[in-house]
Amino acid sequence: MDTLFDLIIVGLGSHGSNCFSHFSGKMKVLGIEQYVSPHTKGSHNGETRIVREMGYSGEYVDIARRSLELWQKLQDSTSEQIYVNSGGILFGHPTDSQFRDYTQFNNPNLQQLKHQEVESRFPIKTSQEQQFYFDKSAGFVRPELVISIFINQGIQKGGKVINNCRYINHIYKDDEIHVYTDLGVFRSKKLILSLGMGIKRLQNSYQLDVAIYKQQVVFFKTDNKNFDRLPVFMSENNSQEVYGFPRVNGEVKIGLHHFGPSLEHPDLYDQTKSEQGTVNQIRQFLVKYMPELKDAAVSRVETCIYTSTRDHNFTIDFDPRSKNTIILSACSGHGFKFCIVMGEILEEMFNTGVQKYKSFQLSRFQKPKF
Repeated sequence: MDTLFDLIIVGLGSHGSNCFSHFSGKMKVLGIEQYVSPHTKGSHNGETRIVREMGYSGEYVDIARRSLELWQKLQDSTSEQIYVNSGGILFGHPTDSQFRDYTQFNNPNLQQLKHQEVESRFPIKTSQEQQFYFDKSAGFVRPELVISIFINQGIQKGGKVINNCRYINHIYKDDEIHVYTDLGVFRSKKLILSLGMGIKRLQNSYQLDVAIYKQQVVFFKTDNKNFDRLPVFMSENNSQEVYGFPRVNGEVKIGLHHFGPSLEHPDLYDQTKSEQGTVNQIRQFLVKYMPELKDAAVSRVETCIYTSTRDHNFTIDFDPRSKNTIILSACSGHGFKFCIVMGEILEEMFNTGVQKYKSFQLSRFQKPKF
């Protein structure tokens, strides 16, 4: 294989795979993947991911709307079920600061529902102190299928992939970038580092403020067809967020957002250890809000990883040493919905040399100098 490319993408998970599809055919592209993507050692496993505009503000709004357009376009291009427009329901106590922030954003699709309407339409038990909002544009996508499609698209356009290849570092030499891996050195004119939780290995080099959290989602087995009518949902109470999905293949998947033990290093990731606390807290939620599911058997518990910044915003920026390298970590437990637009965003950055999203810039992590 020729070792000189126009673009090397390290990491073919959620966002790297989209970039691989987007840039392949436009230039000579190599994708380097530590495992074989999709896989269960990152942030994209678990069969479903919420896509939504509800809850977003500022710089996220336009890319959330563009992402929804692109999800529909991708669905229209295939007979496989990739995107399901189930609608989404957001509920919580109006005094909860996070919930209040979510509902104050300008989303034309967000409609407040009366308690009676909620209970007549969905298998959700309401309480008078709660408020309920419905977003008709929300839904869910199937992440493993999406990543497979992106990678296959890139290959069909001429992109090359090397699997089971671990990135070590990169250096700049003349007008080339030399990417060192455990399988050799590859050269490129441009580089995208989409490392998932592996970005923590770069923390000292780029003054990143990144933590890794182990997240577990619980699948409840049920024959209750009422949960086919359940939209994707987010419940915000006392700053604890519970989220979930309608019944898919006889299971209802529910998780706790930003709830789980932290990991000091990516290599310490243990996928097999179950956290009973997650199941117990979700059971308490079901008793109060979805009593028809409170006694359902747990069919399985799956683990994924949150790579989170302190402010829970993404990190998408140039390497301070070169505008030919972009560090891409659209993370913090809410990034998959945006992966479909990442190729467009990074192409604009490479073409203009400008990173226009202040919330995603590396400079926000820099310590002040006195």
